[in-house]
Amino acid sequence: MRVIFVTREGYRQAGARIRCYNLARQLRLAGFETKVFSFADDLGARDGEQEYGMSLSEKIGYNIRAFRRLAREGGRNIFFIQRLNYHVLAPIMASVMNRNKIIFDCDDWNIRENPRYYWIFPSSKMEYFTRRMAGYADACIAASFYLKKYLRPFSRRIYYLPTGVDTRLFTPVGSNEKGRIVFFWAGTVFHKDMFDNIRFMLSCFSELKKERADIYLKIAGCGSYYEQIRKDALYLNCADRIEFCGWVQPDDMPAALSQVDICLLPLIQNSRFNAAKSPTKLFEYMAMGKPVIASATGEACRILSDGKTGFLASGKDEFAHYMRLLCRDNVLRRELGCRARQAVLLDYSLEVMGGKLAKIINDI
Repeated sequence: MRVIFVTREGYRQAGARIRCYNLARQLRLAGFETKVFSFADDLGARDGEQEYGMSLSEKIGYNIRAFRRLAREGGRNIFFIQRLNYHVLAPIMASVMNRNKIIFDCDDWNIRENPRYYWIFPSSKMEYFTRRMAGYADACIAASFYLKKYLRPFSRRIYYLPTGVDTRLFTPVGSNEKGRIVFFWAGTVFHKDMFDNIRFMLSCFSELKKERADIYLKIAGCGSYYEQIRKDALYLNCADRIEFCGWVQPDDMPAALSQVDICLLPLIQNSRFNAAKSPTKLFEYMAMGKPVIASATGEACRILSDGKTGFLASGKDEFAHYMRLLCRDNVLRRELGCRARQAVLLDYSLEVMGGKLAKIINDI
């Protein structure tokens, strides 16, 4: 028996890297035979923001090619389908032919925010097919408690498996330059909600800049709104203290984090997207022993112990207050970071996640 992880994304995308490549490697250490089949890495399909430019005929073509490969794998294998998108057609067709078991992995909210319902049919096609996929699969894995609750009525077996982090790669090393306190944010900025989160963070930082001459902010990421962030930094008169790092390769992120002091995770919208998300960056920050200030939204409220492994902030005043507090107290920064690292080792390491997935596979 082989566990075949099927994803449309490539290694550079967090969903595929962590929930396919990393988990496949961890399962191999536990004695399972595994394989990752990526539409991006194996077939050359576009991923990330570039995927928006793909035509329907291209997506169908990639599915035909993927089906030919997956159908040859045989029927004793389990397909681990990461997220619902155009790539699910190939493994479903192969499973119909060979009677493969399917695990549906849902780690994000890719449905309309507020779909309408017509009797039992939602106006969002993505929501309709998410429910059907959950019912078709032999098991569903949810990366957040919100997703687990949402999928429970449609799935015969539902499990909670957060994103987690490779604590061997993300481990505290080195220290930041003396005389500087560096805040850090990393991510992609593909739509307006993401941009609004960064604007909120810039506003908080701009206020602190007036009080302290030793604080700086590093922003690492990419996306269609990235240049607008630069313009806003100029408008808020804080661009001289901000370093725009651009996209940081996944395996280079630990080195980047070793040069910062405090990590930020602003999520200001009360949305289903934020409630459902398993915060990959939060796990990475904690694994590196960095104190984190996160908005009191979604999964962060379950992961962080407020005041012990990080701070949960409601609104701009609280967010800025905790930024100010951590600037003043380097002992508190170290204590929060150490406890955050221990919390990750106990509950959210790749080893822990791999063990949980192995039990799920044995269940089905």
